[in-house]
Amino acid sequence: MKPTKLAALPAYQLWSETWESDPSAIVALESRWAAPWLADLQGKTVLDISCGAGRWIAYAQAQGATVFGTDLCREMLQQASKKPGVAGRLAQADSTCLPLARATADVAICALSLGHMTPIEPAITELARIVKPGGHLIMTDFHPEALERGWKRTFRSNGLLYEIETYPYTKQRLIESARDSGLELQDLLEPCFDVPERPIFLQAGKPELFDETRGIPAVLLARWTRP
Repeated sequence: MKPTKLAALPAYQLWSETWESDPSAIVALESRWAAPWLADLQGKTVLDISCGAGRWIAYAQAQGATVFGTDLCREMLQQASKKPGVAGRLAQADSTCLPLARATADVAICALSLGHMTPIEPAITELARIVKPGGHLIMTDFHPEALERGWKRTFRSNGLLYEIETYPYTKQRLIESARDSGLELQDLLEPCFDVPERPIFLQAGKPELFDETRGIPAVLLARWTRP
């Protein structure tokens, strides 16, 4: 089945209805590798930009953080607001023009969404702006190499397959943009699918796809510090 391509906003408006009930190997892999960076958050301020349904907001709040999230998609924010303690800590906003004060976040997160923004530089500049000196920016995304190999961000709704429009960028461009915004790179991870993600492929009836993709970087995770 050839997917119908949608721009990011209408895609997530549609996907919001089933996003949390649809198992995603990409989300599972990203969560497995990003979670260790989101430990020891007691008393810290965590801002989740393009927060979607609020999975990292809820996670950070459970670690004792003060949280706030923004997203352009109202329908995703409605899903996030259903999580305990999250309602009232959300705002609809463009990630390139945030209604947040400078140097607010001990930790800022932008998860699996940068590739929907073009160009990426204004978003990186804005993310860097809200991080406190000594604070961290954590960014995760679909890996550029996966996109080069023809991987697509897809989801199903009412039996139909949709592809979300994505704008490729290189690792070097990302690193340079963050550096130009005053951030110092601390960690860069490029994990591949492994045994923990295999059940998701099996559930989807695609065990052969797991074998084909296992050695290919699927997610890019970066962590910066603001001096």
